[in-house]
Amino acid sequence: MINRVIRRYSVFVTRRPFIVLIIVLLVTALAIIMASTIQTEETQDKDFLPRDVEVMNTLFAIEDEFGSTNIVYLVVETDSQNVGSDEVSDLRDPRVIRYMNQLSDIALRTQDVIEVSSPASVLKNINGGKLPQSAREVNELTYKNGLLRSYMSKDYTLALVRIRTSDDVDLRNLEEELSKILTQVPKPPGIKASLGGSVMESMVMEKSIGPDMAKTSIYSLVGILIIILMLFRSIKYGFTPMTTIIVGSIWAMGYVGLIGMGLTSMTSGVLSMIMGIGIDFGIQVTTRYRLELPGKSPEEAMAVSLDNVIIPMSTTTVAALIGFGAMSLGKLTFLGDMGKIMGYGVVASMLAAITVVPALLVIFDKMNIKNMYKNLMNRFEV
Repeated sequence: MINRVIRRYSVFVTRRPFIVLIIVLLVTALAIIMASTIQTEETQDKDFLPRDVEVMNTLFAIEDEFGSTNIVYLVVETDSQNVGSDEVSDLRDPRVIRYMNQLSDIALRTQDVIEVSSPASVLKNINGGKLPQSAREVNELTYKNGLLRSYMSKDYTLALVRIRTSDDVDLRNLEEELSKILTQVPKPPGIKASLGGSVMESMVMEKSIGPDMAKTSIYSLVGILIIILMLFRSIKYGFTPMTTIIVGSIWAMGYVGLIGMGLTSMTSGVLSMIMGIGIDFGIQVTTRYRLELPGKSPEEAMAVSLDNVIIPMSTTTVAALIGFGAMSLGKLTFLGDMGKIMGYGVVASMLAAITVVPALLVIFDKMNIKNMYKNLMNRFEV
């Protein structure tokens, strides 16, 4: 029964390669649209553990009862370029205190910001609600209260403006707003200010996912292509198996977008893994086809090839799915997500290998591209 189905499929692909190719192109176009909807997601330590762990249950219960917050920092530090000038060399300078107070006031009016504290707020609290106006006053207040140590380094070259936000804050919007504040509020000479904190680190990671995926995918494609060209010593038989991982990767990412599954910094590297595993399917089909081709027509050679490779390839796919599925059995949830995406990629690569690769090979060999090129050149010469 299985062999009969495989035989019918093989005959259909080899006799209707253009129809198969059109179907592949339509599915690929849809997958590209769905892949464009994939969102990169922010991850925190709590996202890596399942909710049934006791410590996580306690954490979620606390958050439900008392809420959860994020901490973002505006980092102010000395950046003096000219020794002996009027530039700031000590962050206890009243100009810097007023600057941090201005940052705090504006940041507090930003959406989803709950509380802002800084050296300026500490000094105001211990000085009756007023900012000290001279360096002498600042120095005296500094030694009166040790709270300033939580906001300034011992050498007074680094200070923090601590911003507490709600847990559901839009980090992209918050980053834009705080960056605007740092740009618009005039700084005293000799200092620089920037954003910091673990929350901002997650934003940097989120922004890096797309470029890193593109870079690693290109490196993978180029490396695999070089090896295949060396193996087959043919441009036609070298590039055709590459369609397996190109089309398979697009289909896999399209399905990820279709089911609304986002990518994180932990799962962003799966595309390169899919390519490394999926190329084997394209190589199997192409190699078997080249072995069967002598003495046969392209259709006959491809039909025999598919008859003999579909079952082994299906077995390999099932074995890979079992292995990737086992990744979901652990406590770390991101491993399960990685296993799912890799499973989608392997299935998509296998389907691409038995559709687009056979169709292209049959079309190329039936068209006899070399003869077409020679005839075209002869016409130009005439």
